[in-house]
Amino acid sequence: MKDCQSCSSATGCYSAHDSINEMYERTTDMGLRTIFDRHEDQQPQCGFGMTGVCCQLCSHGPCRVTAKASRGICGATADTIVARNLVRLASHGAAAYSHHLEEIAKTIKATAAGKTPFKIADEGKLREIAGVVGLDNTKPANELATELADVILSEMRKGSDEPLALVKLFAPATRLEAWEKLGVVPGGVLSEVRDAMTKSMTSINTDPVDLLLTSVRLSLATGYMGLIGTITLQDILLGTPQITKSEADLGIINTETVNIVAHGHVPLVATAVLQASQSEEMQELAKAAGATGIKVYGSMCTGQELMQRQETTAGGFAGQLGNWLIQEYIVATGAADLVMMDMNCSTPGLKTAADRFHTKLVSVDRVVRMEGVTDHIDYEPEKIAEQAKELITMAIEAFKHRGTDIVIPTHKSAAVGGFSVESILGALGGNLDPLLDAVKQGAIKGIVAVVGCTNTRNGHDSQGLTIMKELIKNDILVITAGCMSSAAQIDALMLPEAAEQAGAGLQAVCKALGVPPVLNFGSCVDIGRIGVAVTAIANALGVDPSQLPVAVSAPEYLEQKAVADGIFAVAFGLLTHLGPVPPVTGSPLVTKILTQDIESLTGGRVLVEEDPQKAAQAIIGHIEAKRRALGIEQPVLTR
Repeated sequence: MKDCQSCSSATGCYSAHDSINEMYERTTDMGLRTIFDRHEDQQPQCGFGMTGVCCQLCSHGPCRVTAKASRGICGATADTIVARNLVRLASHGAAAYSHHLEEIAKTIKATAAGKTPFKIADEGKLREIAGVVGLDNTKPANELATELADVILSEMRKGSDEPLALVKLFAPATRLEAWEKLGVVPGGVLSEVRDAMTKSMTSINTDPVDLLLTSVRLSLATGYMGLIGTITLQDILLGTPQITKSEADLGIINTETVNIVAHGHVPLVATAVLQASQSEEMQELAKAAGATGIKVYGSMCTGQELMQRQETTAGGFAGQLGNWLIQEYIVATGAADLVMMDMNCSTPGLKTAADRFHTKLVSVDRVVRMEGVTDHIDYEPEKIAEQAKELITMAIEAFKHRGTDIVIPTHKSAAVGGFSVESILGALGGNLDPLLDAVKQGAIKGIVAVVGCTNTRNGHDSQGLTIMKELIKNDILVITAGCMSSAAQIDALMLPEAAEQAGAGLQAVCKALGVPPVLNFGSCVDIGRIGVAVTAIANALGVDPSQLPVAVSAPEYLEQKAVADGIFAVAFGLLTHLGPVPPVTGSPLVTKILTQDIESLTGGRVLVEEDPQKAAQAIIGHIEAKRRALGIEQPVLTR
């Protein structure tokens, strides 16, 4: 349990948010054990696993490296075991992002053929990107969209010995040169995953340095395909994010409506359901069941995607409930009628909570299955219009069985979202000069992306919020993506009024532009959007990304996709702070390479610090050092 003096919950403060602490108190009173209870049950956790020195790849094992046994039965050292485990984590992340990308590409092809309820929403971006990859961008939009989708699908399936075109076309020249020297320019992401999984089998590749370079190749393939490739196709299909207003936290739940929760990372089913829910047919069906209407709420990254595109889709989004860790508490309100589980982060505990209420759980992706959940409507682009209606009908039927034991916390906050390179350029008058001038003059000392997941080890959102507040107080602009976006929204940091918490320089810039000091770039896949922004700034200044007063913090990272993201940031040349100690410390070699040696090769490195105040100060020190190196070290007064 976390020690929090401001917590009003009788059971203690497990979360940075009052709404979740109140819901934890409710579930405790019900005898419903949730994620915080299960965290306590697991203490103390396995030290061998936490340091990465456990291997269970073959039947000799499991082996663990100790003072008594310095090698596994096969002779593998701690360095080999740790590096091999890291490759496997990064492989999972690359594979999951590739699944997302392939669904988007296939949906674009089906849309271009007129077989989905979607349409090509950003034709300008379609023509721009098509031209960059060498297509004739004067062709009709649907024909061009099909060709671009085929290019992406072909790139995914390239051999690992065929360099990815997207890396060659979109990476800064200085980064490309560094990667070529290291021999880490990747080929097709599916081939890279295949090779990495083969290398990380028993006694195939036991060289820890080569294994670490394999993780870098995987991360670059992930970054330029699974991140940048995915956001680009999603923007073309669903629209490029535009600045918009919304709400967040459990207090936004309406007890009189049929309530559908879009939970996961891929926004395709959720967008179709949101569009269909506004039809007269579905609205009348809901009213016939006794509801006043239908609302679609966001949970974790799918919600961020819906929020980001309110101005470019059908609208009607009801708001963001929170990040992945609160999913059981959403159900425990008693007012969630249906949860659509797309890829990924639907925990088995969600089913335990749903069994106590009327909530219907439905998997909407072919890779998502959960024990005890029998309803599957696997997304198919050509069938999604009817699938969306079926899902809404299921939610209405569940609403009819809703009980009276409903508790909705009163807490909620407004939030501003929809930031992207394009919308920021719009706010700046069409070019980056005002932002660059603010950085040069010291009004904005630097930019830090506080991204990724949240977890129970570091305290639900508490470390991320502490770091964000310390950074903005010191005139550092914060960009968020993933679960950290929900943290900032609920804590009201994504409002222009939050500028009052910033230093004098950042506060002045925010007030002049009417923007918050913490900008929401969206979902975890939108970390790629941050990469695009950093590339644009580096190109505008004529420097390498590693020279910029920029850093990344993943203070509460959780899972395999985050591992691939983090290695990508390091390869991109950025200081990358991690809150939870990654499972590599059992290897002195791997730890030294990631935290020290790699900086001379890529310009980036890993900073491990679990104390959020110390982490913030280290990041601030890094920003100031980069400013001095660029000759723009002059400070401004801070609060």
